[in-house]
Amino acid sequence: MLNPHRDGTLAHLGADTAGAVGLAGCRTAGMSDRRVFDLVATGRWQSPLPRTYVTFSGPIPPVTMLYAALLYAGPGSTLSHDTAGWLEGLCKRPAAIHVTIPYGRTVRNQPGLVIHRSRDLRDDDVHPVRTPRRTRIERTVLDMLSSCRNAEAALSLIADAIRGRGTTVPRLRAALNQSSFTRWRKIALEVLPDIERGAHSYLEIRDVALHRRHGLPAGERQFKRLADGSEYLDGLIKEWALHWELDGRLGHDRARDIWRDFRRDNRSAVARQWTLRYGWADMIDHPCEVAWQRAQILMQQGWPGPFRRCRDCPADLC
Repeated sequence: MLNPHRDGTLAHLGADTAGAVGLAGCRTAGMSDRRVFDLVATGRWQSPLPRTYVTFSGPIPPVTMLYAALLYAGPGSTLSHDTAGWLEGLCKRPAAIHVTIPYGRTVRNQPGLVIHRSRDLRDDDVHPVRTPRRTRIERTVLDMLSSCRNAEAALSLIADAIRGRGTTVPRLRAALNQSSFTRWRKIALEVLPDIERGAHSYLEIRDVALHRRHGLPAGERQFKRLADGSEYLDGLIKEWALHWELDGRLGHDRARDIWRDFRRDNRSAVARQWTLRYGWADMIDHPCEVAWQRAQILMQQGWPGPFRRCRDCPADLC
């Protein structure tokens, strides 16, 4: 820490950055390099990155490291990729801090720090008020798509961003249209209308496509059955009294969720609605059988059809 008699005018250092300060900031405040180095050498300050300091001893909180990373990266830098995604609740905290800098600058990676250089980072890609400085959620999603290994991961990321109300379909569509080289861009644009109609997860996105491929009625997605918003149905076709649920989340094996599901299915029975329930294995390994099951119930309820076979339908399906 600083000596209150010798450094009383410097107490503000790091006040707005969770205790992180750069060498340039120390010099601007009137500190000599020797004084800074002495504070580090005696353990009163720490230096987690070159020319970057923390004005206290002991464990360094994550938020302080985020500020330190930005100070090290310099002018125009912003938290991005999985780090910005973590701050938005889109992923777990990454092992390394991700920072994007303008392409014309060069900053070396450091242990626990990944530097990205961008030619197209615009001022409106950076959130105007949130701190530490970070990319807006739309730009963050586009950056995170580059590391998605498959379409499932890409579409799950997009669905999570919209379901969490951090962004909207129109805003994300506009961002995708402005970035023609984004990985998974084409498939993302194709599913945005389904998400806009209520698909809240990758499993639901597949389910919407399944109905379309086999000519089944689209139905309503995330239908609010109870006025207080405590119960939603994944899918409902009111006219033909068919309700279905997609159990794609790990929470469904907990007792509280199981009891909730029982109550929901019982309400469907009282309303004389057929209830069907599917999991990952059904939707991934046997999607055409799922569609045919629904078609049979719909036809029993008076739906005129027809059921449309696809090229993947087994020969003996119907």
